[in-house]
Amino acid sequence: MKKLFLKFATLCAAFSLLAPFSAARALSISPPYVDYRLNPGDTSLDKLRVYNEEKVPMTFHIEMMNFTHSAEENGSPNFYPATEKRDGTELATWITSTETNKTYTLQPNEQTNIPFTITVPADAQPGAHYGAILLASGGATPKDKVVSVNSKIGELVFISVSGAADERGRIAEFGFQEPKSWHNYRPVDFFLRFENDGNTNIRPTGTLVIKNWYGRQVADLKVNEQLGSVLPKSLRRFEFGWGKKNSDSTDFFSELKKEASNFAFGKYTATLLLHYGAKNQILSEERDFYVWPWRILVVGGDTLIVFVVLISLLKKSYDKRLIDRYQRKR
Repeated sequence: MKKLFLKFATLCAAFSLLAPFSAARALSISPPYVDYRLNPGDTSLDKLRVYNEEKVPMTFHIEMMNFTHSAEENGSPNFYPATEKRDGTELATWITSTETNKTYTLQPNEQTNIPFTITVPADAQPGAHYGAILLASGGATPKDKVVSVNSKIGELVFISVSGAADERGRIAEFGFQEPKSWHNYRPVDFFLRFENDGNTNIRPTGTLVIKNWYGRQVADLKVNEQLGSVLPKSLRRFEFGWGKKNSDSTDFFSELKKEASNFAFGKYTATLLLHYGAKNQILSEERDFYVWPWRILVVGGDTLIVFVVLISLLKKSYDKRLIDRYQRKR
């Protein structure tokens, strides 16, 4: 029961990542989303592939729903009924399937294809519309040994209806997840809040280029490599970082090890380069930051001082032996 519920949570993550969705030991679907560019009056045919990865049969039926962005900025969808009207972006009623009223039971390791049709109304407003084809479980009893829980997974459907498309996006905020005067070591974690002011879906992608104080490029990080979508009139937050995650230990020697394994030193400049939309519009922002591994500097400085003192003492001892040897010869 928990496994299928976790699948629905994974669907939300799939909307955030827009990467191929596959559940571990439950129903899995492919693809996790579809994205069409259609004209008013167009019809499109497609299919949803469903696979049972459980060791017992699973039963479900399909239903259509609308969704919009949630109050959070993580890309999770907020579902609502197909017949409910909110902001004109609904499309659940455009999706039909001959399998809508059918109950499926998939045996372990069995796969099925669910066909569906999307019909865009002739008077559909231009811009983005979105909905979902959900698989709702239920209908069996424990004695049948069929998994039956009240959870849903499904495929997200994005449609851009041709017409007066308005692609307007901006960087609402770009900065550091933990603002500091300086960092002791990597990773240096960044975040981007992207705002979609238009009426179409936007998938901003790009790179974060990091250069050191004398202009040498030291990192080139992909931003939104999974093609996460930003819905119209909404904000979405993306996070990325330079360097590997460290352990949670905070004692002096653990921190010293982090500075050594994720070493960086001096001033750096991070340049964010984004592009989006059919016209490949470009946005950029720049931030400076500093990395001072003070523990390594302290330990290195102390080691150098000890080394210099030892060399000095050895030299004095050597000079003294030379003088004593000379005086004995006289």
